[in-house]
Amino acid sequence: MLSIDSLFKRTLIGLVFSAACATGFAAQAQGVQELRVGVQFGLGYLPFHVADRAGFLTNRMREQGIKPVPVRIVQLAGGPQMNDGLLSGTLEIASGGYTAMMVFCEKTRGAGDKQFRGISALASVPYDLFTVDPELKTLRDIDVQRDKVGVPSIKVSVPAVYLQMAAEQLYGPGKQTRLDVATVSLSQPDGATSLLSGGSTVNSYMFSPPFIQQMMGKPNIRRVWSSNELFGSPATALVSWTTEKFHRENPKLFAAIVAAMKDAMTLISDDPKRAADIYIAAEHSKLAPDLLIAALADKASLRYTLAPEQSMKIAGFLGRAGALKSPPSQWKDLFFPEIHGETGS
Repeated sequence: MLSIDSLFKRTLIGLVFSAACATGFAAQAQGVQELRVGVQFGLGYLPFHVADRAGFLTNRMREQGIKPVPVRIVQLAGGPQMNDGLLSGTLEIASGGYTAMMVFCEKTRGAGDKQFRGISALASVPYDLFTVDPELKTLRDIDVQRDKVGVPSIKVSVPAVYLQMAAEQLYGPGKQTRLDVATVSLSQPDGATSLLSGGSTVNSYMFSPPFIQQMMGKPNIRRVWSSNELFGSPATALVSWTTEKFHRENPKLFAAIVAAMKDAMTLISDDPKRAADIYIAAEHSKLAPDLLIAALADKASLRYTLAPEQSMKIAGFLGRAGALKSPPSQWKDLFFPEIHGETGS
């Protein structure tokens, strides 16, 4: 079974500290003084950087008739830290894996102002398995004694869940964890370093753009499998979410955020070069600009959409795996109504 439950438990510890939470929410009720957005590293979080650095958030706040507030992008390690921030009032917006957000939304259902719900999707991407192991030609060839497959977090990260979906497809119901023992928690940059050095830490890795583009054509590195085989196209991997309280108390600011995210996604699509420049500046990236531009221009590999894609297939699997007790009946159940007019799945 998936162990997203265990990750979520630490976020609920914040609920016991009611005084701290009350202080955070009280400050928010008097008006947000700063918009603090939690992100992680990678191209999937680019819409937030573009919305901020291109001035879209400021412009949209003015259009809503509210005084623009400073925006602070905060780099955090993962979902638990994001949720700690939302519950304690030190973040207004969290972002991360769609699979984890589905679980967080279910766990807070009925929690009133502390319930989580999605703001928008961020990025739809494939996760492709690359290897330096000459014996590994299909997923069935993964040898749990020989192969080490890197993923950002074992069992709970989006690519780890995709591997579980593939294992269920290959080996049947109840066999979704069959490949888990071969997985190793490792960041994408470290995974790239390992494969480029011949497999020093892991000999295989589940990459997303732009690391897919970085791996293509490198000697002795081959692509074995893509999550596109599960869905037929890229599926939403990253999303953003917040609390019911923030949504209720800040309707104009919330509308400005959604509009600015749409502006950012349009800029990324229309001007990959400018978007790449913003990414390099925001994350101090050492990746080659041409590689980033190519990744952003490849709509078959990387899409930015407000509404999520492939929600029901992912949620259905999480239900069968026991991570969700009551999977949503439609993607709109997971998100605030401001994006319900968008085309999603």
